Amino acid sequence: MSYLVKYGGKAVIHILVEESYRGNNRTDALLQGISAVIKRKRMSIEVHTKIADVPQGVRVVILLCASMAWAVETIEELYGRGIHPLLFGFQNIDTPYAYSCITPSYAKAMYLLTEQLLSKCEKKVAVLGYNMDSLPDRLKLMGIRHAAREHGVDVKVFCNEGDVAACIASFERDGGDAANIVCINDAIAVILHSLYPHILCNRQMCSCSGMKTSEFIRPRWPTSTTNFFTAGKYLAELFLFLDKCDVINSTTMTIDMEILPEAADKIVVHERANRESVDFYRDVLVQEVESVDHMLTQCDALDLMLLADVMDGMGYERIAEKYYLAPNTVKYRISAMVKNAGVNSRKALTTLLKRYGLCLHTD
Repeated sequence: MSYLVKYGGKAVIHILVEESYRGNNRTDALLQGISAVIKRKRMSIEVHTKIADVPQGVRVVILLCASMAWAVETIEELYGRGIHPLLFGFQNIDTPYAYSCITPSYAKAMYLLTEQLLSKCEKKVAVLGYNMDSLPDRLKLMGIRHAAREHGVDVKVFCNEGDVAACIASFERDGGDAANIVCINDAIAVILHSLYPHILCNRQMCSCSGMKTSEFIRPRWPTSTTNFFTAGKYLAELFLFLDKCDVINSTTMTIDMEILPEAADKIVVHERANRESVDFYRDVLVQEVESVDHMLTQCDALDLMLLADVMDGMGYERIAEKYYLAPNTVKYRISAMVKNAGVNSRKALTTLLKRYGLCLHTD
């Protein structure tokens, strides 16, 4: 699959996206950031999912991916064609070939988050959702283990092999003595908090790479987040720099992740009711959370107010009167949210949001 986004001019930035990484919110935000830079320069971007679609004569290609195996194989193939790879999210890959990268400060962020938990409860740490094929996950684990060593506590890792429910079940079975849970990413934290609240009883939790969805869940746990739109702008600028160089050398940049503290004083939630590629993003639960997150990222302030009233059972006419809108305007906005969430009705949308316990009221 290839597509062209043209803003004028003949110069093109070529982007190669791993098939299983295509279409999630992080990739979309990265592409939007790249587009923002290219648009100003009257250039175009062309996005591919197959190396064969990258034309001859290209000097630099941006790679967006989640799998280390895919990254290593792609770097090798691009090197054979004389193309310099520019990756997002990867560094120190075990490959003899030159490449450049921009990487969020995963190790530092996870060190700080784990330190937050251990400063309140100096007990065993469980890491949920670790993927051996993901270099970002390896960097995150490095930071977690460093914080745990400083506090003299053990770390037990529960791997994600493409099935989040199985990973959580493994922790429920074998992680009984862990008082601190560090989720490798926010999707796992959202799933754990919303669908398995009993597991979090008298435990603390934090996560990496905050999603929009987690902003509407209470209580909120500490997390870290990357501004992927800004990261996309950095990628575009670095691409333009490398492409102008007479000789392209490997260049590495690190961008800091923002640490978001918990919303409440206490973050304890009480009970309420190898190298093979792991396709994390095709997990059914992860896809569901990604769909919710995609919908929420498309909402403005008015959308969120309308959505809160829909979840309270209010009809279009009453909502329209409340906000002095035409009923068709309300219907159009809600229909857009239904579509963005990947469901087929208003009822299905409210059921999905209530399933994850989202609190959309601002008061």
